[in-house]
Amino acid sequence: MRFSHWFCFPFLLVFRLSVSAQDNTVEPGKKTAALDEPFSITLVIQGGQAQNTHSAFPDIQGMRKRDVALTTSKQNTNGKNTVVQRITQNYMADKEGKYVLNDFAMTVNGRELRTKGMVITVIQPANPDYKLLADSALAKEISSVESDYADTKQNAFFALGVDKAEVFVGEGFTASLALYIADNNPVELQPYQAGKQLVEILKKLKPGNCWEEDFHIREFQPFPVTIKGRKYTQYKMFQATFYPFNADTVVFPQAGLTMLIKKTSGIKEAYQTFYSAPKILTVKELPPHPLRDGIAVGTFRLEEFIARRRLRTGKGFYYQFKVTGEGNLSAVTLPAMPSNAAFDFFPPESKTSLDLTGRRVAGSKTFQFYALPKEPGIYPWAAYFRWIYFNVEKREYDTLASGLTLRVGGGSLRNQGISASDLGGVYDALDSEDNRLRPLQPENQWRRVANILVLVMLGVTLVLILWRGKMTGKGQ
Repeated sequence: MRFSHWFCFPFLLVFRLSVSAQDNTVEPGKKTAALDEPFSITLVIQGGQAQNTHSAFPDIQGMRKRDVALTTSKQNTNGKNTVVQRITQNYMADKEGKYVLNDFAMTVNGRELRTKGMVITVIQPANPDYKLLADSALAKEISSVESDYADTKQNAFFALGVDKAEVFVGEGFTASLALYIADNNPVELQPYQAGKQLVEILKKLKPGNCWEEDFHIREFQPFPVTIKGRKYTQYKMFQATFYPFNADTVVFPQAGLTMLIKKTSGIKEAYQTFYSAPKILTVKELPPHPLRDGIAVGTFRLEEFIARRRLRTGKGFYYQFKVTGEGNLSAVTLPAMPSNAAFDFFPPESKTSLDLTGRRVAGSKTFQFYALPKEPGIYPWAAYFRWIYFNVEKREYDTLASGLTLRVGGGSLRNQGISASDLGGVYDALDSEDNRLRPLQPENQWRRVANILVLVMLGVTLVLILWRGKMTGKGQ
């Protein structure tokens, strides 16, 4: 196979992130990794909103760059949002041994971050069947590609792979776009204005009726695959997981990628366009349910935490309700906590962590509540904390309910509601004012005397006016 390395063009390194340049760090992974585990280098970016760029991750001789994992953590604390993103480049070795990562520098928003090198030791795999597991993760993608290309004589082709043929509304499916070149391809291919082409291709391909989680592929790394018995190298250009908003059919139209065939002996330089086959995905309505229009879809489990289960009235506590698993975590919301006589619940802080690795979109959404017990008693926590979603594995609605039971001791606080209310106005100052009896201040005494004199003068004036009126009447 002959293929130009210019295919890894810098255009793809431009993307939107939440970032503050002074908080950027580069974190190399552990010095020892099993053969079935990736060695990783992670770029950590945190801060405000901006458009940013970063340079390519370094190469490691003897190790192949694999997938890039993107983890996004969003936390809302007292109405303030904090975003931290971790971009992780994974590397895999084909055999055990020692591999040298040289000192390297990465540039983020024009700021250079230098990192010391290290020696990576790759040891025997923890799971002897790791290759079988890796192949099974790729199988659905290749199967989708194979169905479009029955002609195995093609030396190169452009294809869109989709891992599912039909989904429910809100259920995720992953689509990937790649160029495949046979290992014995006799000519050298080079992309023609690849950055500009890819922008237009994605505008055309991305379905408008879906939520998208982009895997942020920035470099087209070669990956060996076998399609109908023939060996190819895959150069993946784009990958995303989509979640349909409604039951409208998802359509991926045909797209074309133009490549430059480099001049070789007996072959003139020319252009050739490779076309992907169109894809149609069926979307099914969820079964009838009162919450169907706003429910999350996926495979989830509940993790909860509370510091203690024996409580006292008037003593507040924190409770953590964490939904974790695979699905569209942006659709994970908790209903408003109902008002009740036993507890006061305050609006929760929330944190979302999203992990895009391989072909999976997984993560968690955590809600941390502060509550104040008001009545003693025994309370099964499932009465307050339960979350309904559609389980794609069971193909039915499922409920995650708390398994905790809390015991509250102490006296009732039911009648303290009025005293706890904010009366506002002059009541706000009562506790801070001095309640001792004290004489009037001198200035206040003089003010009273002046007011009295004014009233006396007004009275005298009124009497004189009336008397003069009477005397005038007698004179006439």
